[in-house]
Order: sequence, then structure tokens, then C-alpha cells
Amino acid sequence: MRPSLDLGAWARRQGAPPRFLILAGFLFAGELKAGPFLARFPADLTLVSGFLLAAVLIARWIRGARAGAVAGLALAGLWFLTFLPGAGQAPDTPYAFQKVCTIFTFSLLASLAPFVLVQDRHDLRRLLNGMALFCLAITLGGLLGGKAGPRLETAAGGTIALGRAAGLLFTLGMVQLSEPGPGELATLAVTAAAGVAALFSGARGPMLGAVLALALGLLLGRPGGARSRFRLAAGSGVAVACLAGALALAPAGSRNRTEAFLHGRFGASERYRAEAVRACWARLGEHPWGLGWGGFATTVDLDRGVARQYPHNLLAEVTLESGWVCGAGTVLVLAAALGAAWAQTRHLPGRMLFAGLVFCVVNAMVSGDLNDNRPMFSLVGAALARWRPRLGPAGEGA
Repeated sequence: MRPSLDLGAWARRQGAPPRFLILAGFLFAGELKAGPFLARFPADLTLVSGFLLAAVLIARWIRGARAGAVAGLALAGLWFLTFLPGAGQAPDTPYAFQKVCTIFTFSLLASLAPFVLVQDRHDLRRLLNGMALFCLAITLGGLLGGKAGPRLETAAGGTIALGRAAGLLFTLGMVQLSEPGPGELATLAVTAAAGVAALFSGARGPMLGAVLALALGLLLGRPGGARSRFRLAAGSGVAVACLAGALALAPAGSRNRTEAFLHGRFGASERYRAEAVRACWARLGEHPWGLGWGGFATTVDLDRGVARQYPHNLLAEVTLESGWVCGAGTVLVLAAALGAAWAQTRHLPGRMLFAGLVFCVVNAMVSGDLNDNRPMFSLVGAALARWRPRLGPAGEGA
């Protein structure tokens, strides 16, 4: 089958119904609302999209939509219950209050929405398509209208936001290219643009996440035959070679950061993260029930008085601030979600889910605070929405 540039067929393949676009818009509203156009929007975009999503879920529930995997829903619910000790001990600061409210509203909504919306693998593909479309909007915003400087940024000034969105789009695109389909050349062009944007952002977490996601997809996934595995391996090799060549054109700051990353040299960013994680682990024995959400900023306080501080490591953060049970629960849930996603790698949407989830988990371990990971929460929910312990994902043949 020769590569195709059938844009109509490609657009249909990438389509997503409104309910999935609303969910995806909610997941990326934080990055979008800071841009030059939506900044003028008279209401908070996250709140508006969250209310719309809640209305969609209630309507779907009234019409009879139910969670296909009760065990997965129960596990997700228990996970959020382990966040309660951190809420009860949160210090009296604006950041701690905001963090607690966001955990039990936006992050919870992102995690539970897929249980109502994702009923089969076709819905899973629609969810991933919706996320890819918003990642594409952020990527193009960075490439075409981003701020000039030592690193490529979004119009709102975010290098990590651009790196995460472009890196996730690149990862999903590479997996999609492993299987022939309509409009392959269009998918290739989008994936190439995403790779360049991620590289030019200089954000190293997304680079690491994409590499690990594709590597694990090759080693652990179950692509549709040797041809698909070969296409993914060959495509990854070509992408690495092309991006290595494009590195010479990257902004100076991004080029220096990437070269340091490739040579294993630690900079100030890595040293800060390593020190933050060491400080967290040093205090775990004294606080089995945690310091409370926001406790890292008030107790560890590496930045000396800065209100919003976190260790840039999901596991260290939840264990320090909400206790040992929360840390163990987070490991269990992430392992179950990755296992459920891996069990679905017999088909393309499952392979895309597995790669996307690995990408998001890796990024959660190296940057951002807990609530900066709404796409990860949603992909965890999507994986568990079709999970049945010991029986594989629900509706595999759907």
C-alpha cells in the first residue's frame, strides 16, 4: 500500500465527536487559556470546559451510559480516597487550598470522565484523537506564534507546556504510523512538526518520555505483526536521525540543553529535582500520614519563601504530602493502568494508549505538580475503564 495524502480520509480518521473534544479541551485548557486569543475570554476556560464536561457526563449517565469495568472504577475511587489524609493536614496557605480544591474537582473529573465516555476501543480512539487535536493546536501555536528567545515557547511563554503537548502528539503519531492507513503523509507531516516543536522547546522530560514510550512499545507491546513492529522501529530510527539534523537549527538555549541531556550532563534543573526528591525521602519516616497538600512548600522550602513549590516528582510528592498509603496506592494504580493499557495493545488504539500513558507517567515523574497532569489522569481512567483483573480489558473484541 503506497503512502496516501487523502486529506479527507485522514480527517475522518482523526475525527472526534463533541463529547471527546470537550474532554480534551478540558485537559488542555490550562495551556490554551494563557494564549493571546483566549486570554480575552471573559470566564476561566478550565471552569467553563469543566462545567460542560460535567453536563455531558450527567446527560450520558441519564441516557444509560455506565462504567464497563466496575473494578477499574473502584480502584480509581480508592486512589482518590488516599488523597484525603493530605487534605486534612494541608497548611493554611493559598497554594495548599487551591491544590486541595483542584485535586478533588478537576483532577478527579479528568480521571472519572473516561469511565462514562470510553465504552469500546472506538471510543478510546476518539478520545486519543481529541487529545491529539488540542496538542496540535498548542504545537502550531508554538511553531507559528511562539515567543522568540533561547528556547521555543508557546505564545503564553511555556516551554514545558509546549514540550509536553508536542511530545505527546509526536508519540501518538509515531505509533499511528506503525500501521498503514489513509492520509499517511499528513500524519507524517504532523508528527514531524510535533517532533521539531518538542526538540526546539528544550524540555527534556518530553524527550525522555517519547523515547521510553516508543522503546517500551517495541519491547513490550504487541503490534499487529512483524511489519508493524518493523515500521515502528524504522520510523523511530528515521525520526532520531532527522531530529538530530534539525538540532543545528534549534534556538541556542534548546540546543545546549538537548546536547547536555544527550551527553548525560546535569544542569541546575536536574540538580534542583534531585535535591527535592532527596529532601522528600529524608522526611518520609517522620511523617507516615504526610505533611498535607502543599507541605513541601512550607516544610522543605527549597526556593525560600516561594508560595508554589513541589518536588517535580509525582511519587515523591504524593508520598510526602499525603502519606505512605497514598504513595503505595499511586504505585498500584499506575501499575494497574499500565498493565491494562498493555493488555489492549493487540489493536492500534490500545498501542496508542499504552505509549501515551507511558509518556505522561514519565513526565509526571520529572516535572510539574500533581494537578499539572490532567492528561495522565484521563489516560489512567481510559485504561482502567476497560480493565478486568486477570481477565484482560473489557470488551476486547468490541
